[in-house]
Amino acid sequence: MTAFFFITQRKQKHMMLYRIFLWMFCLSSFSLCTTAQQWPYHISTSQGIISVYQPQPQSFRNNNLSAIAAISFQKSGADPVFGAVWLHAKVETNRDTRIVTMQELKVESVKFPGNADTTKVLELKSLLEQELPKHDLHVTLDELLSELAENNPAAASAALKNDPPKIIFKEQNSLLVTIDGEPKTQPDKSLGMSRVVNTPFLVVQEKSGHPYYLFIGGRWFSSSNPTGYWAFAKNPPSAIQKAGKKITADNKETPIPLDSLPQIVVSTVPAELLQSNGTPDFAPVAGTSLLYMSNSPDNIFMQISTQEYYVLLSGRWYLSRSLQGPWDYVAPDNLPKDFARIPEGTKKDVVLASVPGTPAAKEAVMDAQVPQTAKVDRKKATTTVTYDGAPKFAAVSNTGLEYAVNTASTVLKEGNAYYVVDKGVWFTGNTPNGPWTAATSRPADVDKIPPGSPVYNVKYVYVYDVTPDVIYMGYTPGYTGCYVMGPTVVYGTGYAYAPWYGSMYYPRPVTWGFGMSYNPWTGWSIGFGVSVGFFHFGIGYNFGGGWWGPPVYRPPFFYPYPHVYGRGPVVINNIHVNNFYNHTGNIYNHRTDVITRDRNLSGATQGRISRATQGNLSGATQGAVSRARNNNLSGAIQRPNIQADHNGNVFQRNNSGSWQQREGNQWRPASDGASRQQMEQQFQQRQRGWQHNENFRQSFQRPQGNFRSGGFQRRH
Repeated sequence: MTAFFFITQRKQKHMMLYRIFLWMFCLSSFSLCTTAQQWPYHISTSQGIISVYQPQPQSFRNNNLSAIAAISFQKSGADPVFGAVWLHAKVETNRDTRIVTMQELKVESVKFPGNADTTKVLELKSLLEQELPKHDLHVTLDELLSELAENNPAAASAALKNDPPKIIFKEQNSLLVTIDGEPKTQPDKSLGMSRVVNTPFLVVQEKSGHPYYLFIGGRWFSSSNPTGYWAFAKNPPSAIQKAGKKITADNKETPIPLDSLPQIVVSTVPAELLQSNGTPDFAPVAGTSLLYMSNSPDNIFMQISTQEYYVLLSGRWYLSRSLQGPWDYVAPDNLPKDFARIPEGTKKDVVLASVPGTPAAKEAVMDAQVPQTAKVDRKKATTTVTYDGAPKFAAVSNTGLEYAVNTASTVLKEGNAYYVVDKGVWFTGNTPNGPWTAATSRPADVDKIPPGSPVYNVKYVYVYDVTPDVIYMGYTPGYTGCYVMGPTVVYGTGYAYAPWYGSMYYPRPVTWGFGMSYNPWTGWSIGFGVSVGFFHFGIGYNFGGGWWGPPVYRPPFFYPYPHVYGRGPVVINNIHVNNFYNHTGNIYNHRTDVITRDRNLSGATQGRISRATQGNLSGATQGAVSRARNNNLSGAIQRPNIQADHNGNVFQRNNSGSWQQREGNQWRPASDGASRQQMEQQFQQRQRGWQHNENFRQSFQRPQGNFRSGGFQRRH
């Protein structure tokens, strides 16, 4: 990873393109971005009006959501009767719009506190069972995550590898060039020379015995050995210059200023680069006994009492007595307690998602369990697979499966059946070459695939339901390399997989070398700093093409306070090939044979979404609408705050922040301290999630990035 972001004219153009892209995306998605349910949701029946208040999620497993919701039933001219309903639903998630749709609603139980008339309760239960399945309820993903983060137990941890990579520290502007093992060259017809294929960077050689040339940010560097010392090439051969001019023109590159050229650091083993701008300088982290390296974009800390350094890499913590190492892995539960005390809104709060017990960490863990779903068209969906020669298969340990080793695609063999996962969709065929049709089920042993296998990520692509026309599929962030490990999330499995090298070179999923860092705004982002020009970058192995690079999963989280780096989307990566591809993080957007959005949402479905205001509510219900009184949410809009506890008792929060409980047909001060505490905690988590979603929505209404116009930009 590189400490400094060189702001060039090319980058400024890309900034403008990025803003335009955001605005166009906003226009195309705005109607969808604003279709979050307005609560309460009113259902008119011949017997009266049913009002469903915002559901409180209780558990989420395998795309099935259990929730409890406060409800009221009101006949004409009568006072409303309040109660609670336990619901079960399948969900459809759209990460583009941050909307989760509760479908196929089932009523598990109903309770009306203080109503002893069993017959009426059964009648109301029957009415709800008839009416609720007719409707889809929409909740925001951010509110769902915030509440589930408190209610849902942690997911099972993957047996990942946490051994430290080679950690290199530099005090000057540097760039890590990774080569997957010893350099391997092949002829490149488009360039008319040989190229080192097992690196994401452009490393070429005009003829055998001639120097090697590395292209970085519109400049050439030369070396007699790809793993040796690289120096700036002032006058490279004409053939090399010609290739550079073509690449620069194609990518609209403006060369890096000569006084900003980085030192090239090469590694043939998994490695990460840390650096500072000169001699390390430290500043205190408010409210803690920690210091952070203030002249570095990396997350480097020192604990004052022990004089030990801590660094966060790919979501994993490492510890050393020296910046030169050696480094040891630190389980997140063993971090000094001061890390959890880092205040939100300060410069290094981005690491809180990797600190157990913090709201940011809990939300990140829950987000890693929520799938992006899609409807796969059974008639249209297909794929193709290309092998380097005849198909070759190797066993997947601990399973009855085999996987194809000489292809960029993920092909599995189970008995006489073959499966392919392509951009989040399962396919099946009778031969390793197809033809391929959308699969109605997954291989039986897919959940047994261990992290040590290069096809591990496909276990996170699921088949949920099948109809004659479509198959409901989805993938969780594990497919794109984000894994739950205990109380936090990490990037990559930590394993170094053997690539395929024949007449073609196929890299495998990587954990190290790309400076992967998690940010509550942007999710996982690549940390390269300088523009690397022609960068062999794609959407990653298993996502088509077999190119280098992680797919960069990006859930658009936004915190509920003006952060020191400013509000709105923060561009972490200035490698232009990645800026647009994964803006939403939805791989399905790049398929034409799936549907991830309800195209009718602005029509019939939207018409069912209640836009009720206080004026449309009965007097009793009007009293339940209060303004959020949260230190982080000054000026929050009025939202109904009627909730049910785990036992089905109904509460409302008034304007002063006090809680009342529904008893019979009256609201009385809540006397149970435990219930008040439970209700307040639920309320605060809901407000946190609501603010996350408000910031997400507003970012599309006002599409302006937080870009610096000069100097260097921090990789947060």
